[in-house]
Amino acid sequence: MQKWFKKTGLPALLVFCLFAGLTGNANAIVQAKTETSVQSITAKIGTKKINKKTYTMKQGSSKKVRLLAVPKTYKVKAKYRSGKKSIVSVSKTGVLKAKKAGTAMITVTVSGKGNFHKKLWFKVKVVNRNKSDKRKEIPVTLTVGGKTFAAKFYDNKTARALLEKMPMTLPMKELNGNEKYHYFDAEFPAKETSPKKIQAGEIKLYGEDCLVAFYKTHATSYQYTSVGYVEDVPGFAKAVGDGDVAMTFQKK
Repeated sequence: MQKWFKKTGLPALLVFCLFAGLTGNANAIVQAKTETSVQSITAKIGTKKINKKTYTMKQGSSKKVRLLAVPKTYKVKAKYRSGKKSIVSVSKTGVLKAKKAGTAMITVTVSGKGNFHKKLWFKVKVVNRNKSDKRKEIPVTLTVGGKTFAAKFYDNKTARALLEKMPMTLPMKELNGNEKYHYFDAEFPAKETSPKKIQAGEIKLYGEDCLVAFYKTHATSYQYTSVGYVEDVPGFAKAVGDGDVAMTFQKK
């Protein structure tokens, strides 16, 4: 090798760098060819892999199918087909729409460079929203300003604990032009969530001891436990007005 360096007249270090560069390019070319000839495709909804599996959706909901190729730079085209369009439809971009209860097979035909061709399938089971989301609601009455309104309390621990205290008349204070609230001396079971938006007529528990009745819809960053709702929202909003009120809760 040293004789070759002398013959060429090039410094040994420079020749070594050139040789390493050419070798690297060759390896890159070989690797690229390998990547285009070996592929795998994974279908996912959210974080769940759905290849050859059954995915459950609620009636009326929509979900987007994502196709993940290996390597990630490999671009593929996909055609989607539903075996039962009356149960689940699927768009050209892979958006599933659950129409009615039942099960449908979804087939995905994937194609790409290098004569790549593959078929994927999975099943979608649609459950009836009314049955799956049905919650027992307990009728109550809410009286304010001499007017009585029908309301419903959910069948949860918080609502049941409040129902045990009925009938009860609470001094409700005005706050922010959208709610009336009352702090109890006792605490109640709570399971808080972040609704992001409050609907007028909703009744919720803030923390573990503050009952809130909302009379205007608004955005919120606070967490609440759902208790129930008033059915006649416009009438309720008019009755509570913009000041403090006394509110009576009673089981029907």
